[in-house]
Amino acid sequence: MKQILSLLLISSSLTLFSQEVNPDGIVRSFSNKMQEIKSLSATFSFTLENLQERITDTHQGKMLAKGKMFYLDLMGMEVFSDGQTKWQYIKEAKEVTISKMNVKENGFLDDPMKLFKDYDKNFKYKYIGQKKSKNRVLHEVEFFPRDLNLPYSSVKLQFDANTLEPYLIRYQGKDGNNYIIQIKNFKSNIPLRDDRFRFDEGKHKGVEVIDVR
Repeated sequence: MKQILSLLLISSSLTLFSQEVNPDGIVRSFSNKMQEIKSLSATFSFTLENLQERITDTHQGKMLAKGKMFYLDLMGMEVFSDGQTKWQYIKEAKEVTISKMNVKENGFLDDPMKLFKDYDKNFKYKYIGQKKSKNRVLHEVEFFPRDLNLPYSSVKLQFDANTLEPYLIRYQGKDGNNYIIQIKNFKSNIPLRDDRFRFDEGKHKGVEVIDVR
């Protein structure tokens, strides 16, 4: 009986060893999966965290994207972009600011699709391991930007080991502020009309328009 148990343990150890994780392959698979996305719809929670000041502020958000176009609804503001023009609509103030898109900007409101892309090109990385959350197996990877002028020092990313869909993104800010994006629902390559990414003044009567183009 002891010999059988010993053989089972040895066999189990060999199986685990043969299934050793390949970090390069995992990151490459995730990057390829994200590059294949032509459009997406996602709901998420967005948390600002400052551990030193003991501040935690969480908001619910929604985003749509198609190619270079996107729509973002977060913290009382809706942002529309058709890839050339950006509309920032503040509901409470009944005010919309129109500007040209600046592809050189790296902010969340300039290109939210950067949350999911180019990790294999613009970052060095360290594979942390696997973890379970709500009956899902997740890969956890920490990325370090090659551009040292960015306002954050690292990005910790968790994504589903089976679907490769993002689950959590955590930016470690250099100013002490951390930004945590928890993906609640993620759908890719869905049909979206182009007019969904333009602000329709006709549907927003009485809105003050500030055009800075």
